[in-house]
Amino acid sequence: MAGKLGESLYMFGIYIGKFFDKVEEVFSLSSDDMFKIHYEEGIDNLSNGKFGEAIAVLKKAISLKPKRTDAHFQLGVAYFRSRMADEAMSSFNKVLKLDKNNVDAYQYLGRIYEKEEAIDKAIEAYNQALKLQPDLADLHYRMSLIHDKKQDHDQAIASLLEAIRLEPHVSKYYYRLGLVYDGSNQHEKAVEAFKKAVEYEEAE
Repeated sequence: MAGKLGESLYMFGIYIGKFFDKVEEVFSLSSDDMFKIHYEEGIDNLSNGKFGEAIAVLKKAISLKPKRTDAHFQLGVAYFRSRMADEAMSSFNKVLKLDKNNVDAYQYLGRIYEKEEAIDKAIEAYNQALKLQPDLADLHYRMSLIHDKKQDHDQAIASLLEAIRLEPHVSKYYYRLGLVYDGSNQHEKAVEAFKKAVEYEEAE
């Protein structure tokens, strides 16, 4: 009964948001129901690009259930999309305090460090993610971009070859590999990589 009531109140709250804070008082809902209402509204706002509204209701959800990693994570995403780097970093670090094996939190931290040009910290965060889930081809690709920025061509090539091993039909991996080979004067390998890029791009 309480679960159905909670779902109904979630939809109700979307339309009368200015009265939303009074819902708990009027209907005497449990903290679980109120968490669900705030959390689901936060996800809805996040998916619709209403990041400020998402932040507000996700913070309410967290005040009810401060150990819910999913709420801290979604709050971090809302901050990240609002370009509030410090707040996003704080949320993702809270996620990792609650769940040290959260791969997505490490990836977001890496992206924040990248944007701040803290390259070594970005590599550290991405490496933590890859230790936990080594089959993330696109993260190996992302690592290659960072290594290339550092002029570390050998590591960039190694990351790209691993991405290709995991997902051998992605054209951008071969294109980037061609660029790195060319930049390190391995021109024959660059030509072969570019040929593969064209081949798989036509098939995509």
